[in-house]
Amino acid sequence: MRHLMAVLLLLAMRPAFAQNTPFVSDDDMRMLVNEISGDRAFEHIRWLTHWHRDSGMEGFFKAADYVVQAARDAGLEDVKFIAQPSEGRNYTARAAELWMVEPVALKLADIGDHAVFLADGSHAADLSTELVWIGDASKDAVRDLDLTGKIVLTEASPGRAVQNAVWDKGAAGVVSYAISESKTLMDYPDQISWNRIPIDPPEGKPGTFAFVVPPRTGETLRRILATKEMQDHFATGKRTPGGRIVVHAKVDTEIGEKPGRTGFVEGWIRGTKYHDQQIVITAHLQEEKGSANDDGSGSGNILELARVFNKLIREGKMPRPVRDLRFWWTDEIYSEFRYFSDFPETPKNILANLHQDMSGAKQSLGNRVQNLIFAPHSRTSYLDAIFESVGTYLIQTNNAFLAAGRQGGLPHPYSRPIYSALGTRENYSARFVPYFDSSDHMCFVDGAIGVPAVALINWPDDFIHSSDDDLDNIDPTQLRRNNVLIAAMAYVLAFAEADQVPLLARETFDQGQRRLAQDLTVATSLVRAAANGTDNGWKDANLVVEQGVQRERRALASVGVFAGTNAEAKNWLNKLEASLAAHEKDMRTSLATFQVLQHGSAAAPAQLTAEEQAASKQVPAYVSPLATYFQKRREMKFSSKLHGLMRDEVYNFVDGKRSAYDIYKAVRAEALAAGAWYYGEVSLAEVVGLLDATVAAGALTEKTRQ
Repeated sequence: MRHLMAVLLLLAMRPAFAQNTPFVSDDDMRMLVNEISGDRAFEHIRWLTHWHRDSGMEGFFKAADYVVQAARDAGLEDVKFIAQPSEGRNYTARAAELWMVEPVALKLADIGDHAVFLADGSHAADLSTELVWIGDASKDAVRDLDLTGKIVLTEASPGRAVQNAVWDKGAAGVVSYAISESKTLMDYPDQISWNRIPIDPPEGKPGTFAFVVPPRTGETLRRILATKEMQDHFATGKRTPGGRIVVHAKVDTEIGEKPGRTGFVEGWIRGTKYHDQQIVITAHLQEEKGSANDDGSGSGNILELARVFNKLIREGKMPRPVRDLRFWWTDEIYSEFRYFSDFPETPKNILANLHQDMSGAKQSLGNRVQNLIFAPHSRTSYLDAIFESVGTYLIQTNNAFLAAGRQGGLPHPYSRPIYSALGTRENYSARFVPYFDSSDHMCFVDGAIGVPAVALINWPDDFIHSSDDDLDNIDPTQLRRNNVLIAAMAYVLAFAEADQVPLLARETFDQGQRRLAQDLTVATSLVRAAANGTDNGWKDANLVVEQGVQRERRALASVGVFAGTNAEAKNWLNKLEASLAAHEKDMRTSLATFQVLQHGSAAAPAQLTAEEQAASKQVPAYVSPLATYFQKRREMKFSSKLHGLMRDEVYNFVDGKRSAYDIYKAVRAEALAAGAWYYGEVSLAEVVGLLDATVAAGALTEKTRQ
């Protein structure tokens, strides 16, 4: 019972409320806050929103040119655009208009008003023809329709309509009023979603085009087609009969040859000592017209961060860092994977990645929350501890707390507020969440790269990938707060030496204790839910504890990068490692005690099944070079029920030492720790099947362990 009580006390532990962070002194935090401007970052975003800047577009290169000059003005060194080949074609739309010519003349769309009226990938066109309603654009919906030479109207995605109505049934083009991110048509009736269609048609088929109109416009067109009665749905002042619409589409686009070109902007603040421990600070440039938050916000913020650090260095308020700070404005995800493929030695010289994506949301519009995203379990490290510490400080000092604010005498409404001159006075609605990828940081934590990374992404977001992601939905105050978070982390990493190992180790260990407490909570719930204490509940419970401790060993060991040969620093790590080993024994004893209390008897030792024994002999490894691995992995085909993030984690845990069974245990434990609602279910068959398919594709090799 002594062990059980100790664990119950541990389960009650929470991060202590504090108005500071041990990683950054009050003076240094004030220094950073005083210099960082959300309003300056906003002005960069104002420029970037001019351009429709998807990968390879003329607007993308104009945005890159702007960033190159702004980065030089901010004082960065060796600023350049790093050209990269693109797998697709370069594409730019020059002009596109869609008119209703019957029953009344009315312009429906014009990319001079907003670029997303035309789906990317559209080909040139100039024709007048009848508009035909095809509902959801399914094969059933179009089966009995004569669509030859017609333009079709659909509520479905333009890509689906292109396949089923244009290439299968001979339609000339598409008008879609699909809404982005699975929202309903009533959510934002005047929002235009950003879409694309295949730029390369199937062999023997013509290229085509697709206009995208707001739901209100699309529904009005549908109603006109639905009845022949006299009507004036568009309020043109002219009543006309319905039942038939003729539209004129004129499209002028430029489509290049394969391969196309893309790239990213890079700039440096050179350090004085460690050039093989670079801190890479990222945001991405490419997105649709506007894209103020995704990711104009991150791009503007890291330009401002570059200015601030250089100003502080120039004025003598901040020493030149001992590590290189490397700033990247990328073609999202592609740039990093391509660069690492072309220069496979680069990751060995990167210490950490700090990423901003969607960090300027006006949070009262759409109830948006800033998600502070931890690294996945495969890459948990000291970085998560710094992240949680600084992030918690910002949350506590920029939100109102009843006891502290009303009766504690602290300033109203927030204790240490960070505002911008032209920003709101809203609170900082932020939360720490388990790993999510789909942005640039995923390239760094990828198992073949192995660099710790954390990221900022706001969610939910009703404006992403649409005409609504523009300046009016950006808050300079939130830009400033999020940039302070990244700046403070970069500041810590820029100067950390062996004398900081005790702090880094202690905070990493303490954070790990909280994670292990949660692991034990999950483990006991699995035991409690087991029918008789002898099924997989007990096996899974032990798996969660085992893998949790292994995760914390890896996290603690990651601090060693700062220790060098310093004996005192290494002693700290060794002592905490010993404490972790003792804690594992206590956790297992407490779990066994809970098993007896819950079910009246101890569980039988878990035995490996035949499938588990077989998987324990399979040891996958990445193929060389990196370029081959990444290419072959993309080509792999495997139908899986695994959550996409857990698929990534399967690859992330591959190291040439872990067996397929070891990888399964690690990924299953991570999914169990977060919950099935978050990461879904992980089965051995799915993990082994994915690994086998990847071996067959040539992205992995496999040896048999005897």
